[in-house]
Amino acid sequence: MRLIACLLACAAVACGRAAADPTADAPPPVAPIVAPPPVEEPQRKIAHFAGRGALRIADRPNSPTIALELARTEPERQQGLMFRQKMADDHGMLFFMPYDNDWVFYMRNTYLPLDMVFIDREWRVVGIVENVPPLTEDHRSVGQDSRYVLELTAHTAGKLGIHAGTRLLYEPLPDAPPPGP
Repeated sequence: MRLIACLLACAAVACGRAAADPTADAPPPVAPIVAPPPVEEPQRKIAHFAGRGALRIADRPNSPTIALELARTEPERQQGLMFRQKMADDHGMLFFMPYDNDWVFYMRNTYLPLDMVFIDREWRVVGIVENVPPLTEDHRSVGQDSRYVLELTAHTAGKLGIHAGTRLLYEPLPDAPPPGP
């Protein structure tokens, strides 16, 4: 209603006619419509994982070494490999889990197909979920307790000869923690 009254008053002045009561307060100006601030997308930054290490097959001295990023804290475990576009076949991410459990993983916001290698506290592989498709929330586990989970690009576990029962050797780099229980 104020807008209509303001327009009528402006039209009367423009036509040379004075408003009925020139001493009356003029209607307040109409405030411009301001759009709400844009909603920011969730950050798609790749977290920096400070911990690094290496992993190889313990009973094969000449086995290739897998360079590792370590996910040791809860925020690092939650971020995992989300939003990564690529990863070399000789690289992986090792999740240090807080206790032994039948851990369940999914692939939300993970663009790479992966092999998930579940490892017990003795560094023995208890199971592998191979070639997990990206961008799904399907739950993946092996039905066995594990302490560590290694994520590799799809088909890498098979190429390296890693299977249930394989014993792995973890080698922390200077900035990495020892493999606690």
